[in-house]
Amino acid sequence: MELSAVLAGEKLSPKSDKPAIAIGIVGCGSRGLTVLERICALAAGTTRRIEVNVFDPQRPGPGLHAVDQPDYLMLNTVASQISMFPDTAALNGHTGRQGPNFYEWCLRYKSSERSVQPNEFLPRSWLGEYLGWTYEEVIRSLPTNVRVIHHPHAVDNIEHTDTGQFVLSTAKAECAVDWLAITVGHAQRLRDKRGELSGSLATHRHANSPYFGLSTEAVGIEGLGLTAMDVVADLTVGRGGQFSKRAEGLLYEPSGREPRIYMFSRSGLPYRTRPDIVPHRTSNAALIFTLSAVADLRAEYPAGLDFEQQVLPLIKAEMLAEYFGMIASQEGESPVRIKADVARAYYSGRLETVSSEMTARFNSPPLDQAVYNPRMSTMESADYAQAMRAFIERDIGQSSLGLDASPIKAAVEVWRSCREQLRRVVDNRGLTADSSRVFFGEYAPHVNRMVAGPQKERHQELLALADAGIVHWVRHAQVIHSVDGAGPEVVLAGNLAMPLHRIFKAHVSTACDISSLPKIIRSLKSNGIIHSLAKNGEGVLVDSEGRAQPNLWITGPLVEGSTYYNHYVPSSGSYSRAFVDADRIAREMLGLNVEVRAIV
Repeated sequence: MELSAVLAGEKLSPKSDKPAIAIGIVGCGSRGLTVLERICALAAGTTRRIEVNVFDPQRPGPGLHAVDQPDYLMLNTVASQISMFPDTAALNGHTGRQGPNFYEWCLRYKSSERSVQPNEFLPRSWLGEYLGWTYEEVIRSLPTNVRVIHHPHAVDNIEHTDTGQFVLSTAKAECAVDWLAITVGHAQRLRDKRGELSGSLATHRHANSPYFGLSTEAVGIEGLGLTAMDVVADLTVGRGGQFSKRAEGLLYEPSGREPRIYMFSRSGLPYRTRPDIVPHRTSNAALIFTLSAVADLRAEYPAGLDFEQQVLPLIKAEMLAEYFGMIASQEGESPVRIKADVARAYYSGRLETVSSEMTARFNSPPLDQAVYNPRMSTMESADYAQAMRAFIERDIGQSSLGLDASPIKAAVEVWRSCREQLRRVVDNRGLTADSSRVFFGEYAPHVNRMVAGPQKERHQELLALADAGIVHWVRHAQVIHSVDGAGPEVVLAGNLAMPLHRIFKAHVSTACDISSLPKIIRSLKSNGIIHSLAKNGEGVLVDSEGRAQPNLWITGPLVEGSTYYNHYVPSSGSYSRAFVDADRIAREMLGLNVEVRAIV
């Protein structure tokens, strides 16, 4: 057990006759750190003694962003968009804490290693260092009425007492707390029923990782997104291969230790890469798919919305406004006027007509339906590998143009810039049960493919690896799993069967299945402290009688499905749901007024 010396008991308020407020935070990665920061910042305005117990087997702060990851594992958010210090804008009007964002911190502590730019994708391990540094800063500046105790052990069990406290058990001790926040991050199963590895290779690449002993035989990677890019990097650059820029383009120089890599996915659909952006760019304000429009829909349909019937039309209209607005700007016309024309067309029921008129007027292709409809496949070609390559090449070209010069990227960005609107649609059972299944089953993965994909440099590397004969794209149906115990294989042209040494499931598991949940969540369920609203395990927000627990919060990826889009690190400069949620949690724990402010 570790207790910061600056927080010694004699420095706590000795004259208070009230017992200290006992708080527990289980897991202290980026999300747990936001809760801790808010508690400590707000406690400065109180006289009550506060004891915060942080339970994390690792050093608090880094969480999933381990500091010992290799530098070739990169973030997919640019440096200037990450911050652990919430400003007034991030807290929607409340007072925040001053401190450097990730880019500013890198300038201070990493500039000797390499030059850094605000719109650059930096190593993930650097973010881990920044998160650890932030934790130390929070501890260093603690108010005298607060002490923080780090318990470097996993929580094995949680019980709820008759007095309303939670008793947390570790391998070393028990601890009773009045208020509890669980922020343990991603739920992962390292092996599925067939014994195949699941999750990110970076999370278990050390020590006795089976990948250290992997031969150069063929392997399969199920997934085409960020985790798949990590696995590819580990099996190529991580094995001594190198990329070099030549006049003819990017070239991969093999080390000879790489396996043949067959990439596939359940949907077969590729990810779009992140476009280049200018530093400190702010998103355009929504014109049609606004927060007020969502509020009106929620009021009109209190029993739940049908996403495809009532919400998707607004998103499509917003995309058309962005698409034609940028085309108009490139043609020397007013984008504001064109966007207004699209909005009027939507409200008058003439959107399709006006869209066709603008397509003819600007002599431009119509907006690709695949950007808003996940059922519109772009990969129907008989030659799947060639179709994948052609898509990647086109998309890299659009990403290279940048977010302020590519109409298709401007349209797709609506999924990202209107993320808060999507949350307001989904959260608190905003969708009907059937529509919720459709949203999380089809549209949430679609949004990830549109705006949460790899950096364009990663796809440039994929093309170079394909040229080197290392990476091959195949359809999901070509991968055969034997039922007699034999290993998997991929069926190639001419019915040639290629044995696969191993298949890596390179996609993050969700928390829907009870078996995929962390032990402490299963403990809360078995002890009747929380209860799922759905049969498949979603919605770990209520007790067995359907009521919210007033002194328990579960945040982050664990509640994906009850709320939407919890897989991200915080940022400042604009409204941040992660910071606002943490601020509200801290205020309720400390007995302060909780003011819910509308987003302007």
